[in-house]
Amino acid sequence: MGTPLGSVAWIHGARDCRQSTDPLIQVHPLDEDTFVLRVSKCFSFEANFLYLLLGEARAVLFDTGPRPDPGAGDRVLPIRRVVDEIVARWLRCHGLDAIELVVAHTHGHGDHVSWDREFQGRPRTTVVPPTLPGVQRAFRLPDWPDGEARLALGGRTLTVLPIPGHEDSHVAAYDPRTRSLLTGDTLYPSLLTVRNWPAYRRSAARLARFAEEQEVAQVLGSHIEMTREPGEAFPLGTTHQPGEHPLPLGAEQVAELHAACEAMGDAPRVDVHDDFVIQPLG
Repeated sequence: MGTPLGSVAWIHGARDCRQSTDPLIQVHPLDEDTFVLRVSKCFSFEANFLYLLLGEARAVLFDTGPRPDPGAGDRVLPIRRVVDEIVARWLRCHGLDAIELVVAHTHGHGDHVSWDREFQGRPRTTVVPPTLPGVQRAFRLPDWPDGEARLALGGRTLTVLPIPGHEDSHVAAYDPRTRSLLTGDTLYPSLLTVRNWPAYRRSAARLARFAEEQEVAQVLGSHIEMTREPGEAFPLGTTHQPGEHPLPLGAEQVAELHAACEAMGDAPRVDVHDDFVIQPLG
């Protein structure tokens, strides 16, 4: 259903955002039960990708998006309206009256949680607190960062696994229906900023083991910051990104990340690859 993710023409900002006619959120259906949402770069340079997956009993939204950039004005990201419209159409197509919604996060950084409040008080909705204790409780992960959890949506069950390092409460989610591995800010075509190198290195190894054991057709992160030129990133903070790298990576990039982390060992450094750049902080 729809265009494959590697070929989607995503909204990518404008030279002059005052003249942009892009929607604040672009919606792409991966299939009839899976939706990829991109925030406009003229709203926030972060231009996050958000993921909505629906099952027979509940849906899950991963991330709620960023605040507007200072020059974008005092605008509200219409994530609640967009999600409600998608869910309402889905319910009509399936002859249902209602479905539960879980609002979760790949991790707790501000550009991933800023519109959680839009879902507070929404009927049949659970908002997972974007903190390590909140994530542990919600997904029943007492042995963090070890272990895996199952998120049952009804006829569709996701695997959730801890991958801290970029941020303490970071998780990945695997959907066997679409064979998609959601990796947040841990792996995507971008500058991979690392705040806790030992934790990140272990998470890269965990992702590599998981990708070897599962059938991973595409690795979907939260941003695009690389160009189509190998090893070339856009300047940080840009609001116009023509010639972007495609959103999906593959299992081969998961293995490449793991190998790169192991090659650096205990001496991390900036490490440029064709599809991502590892950038330890501190």
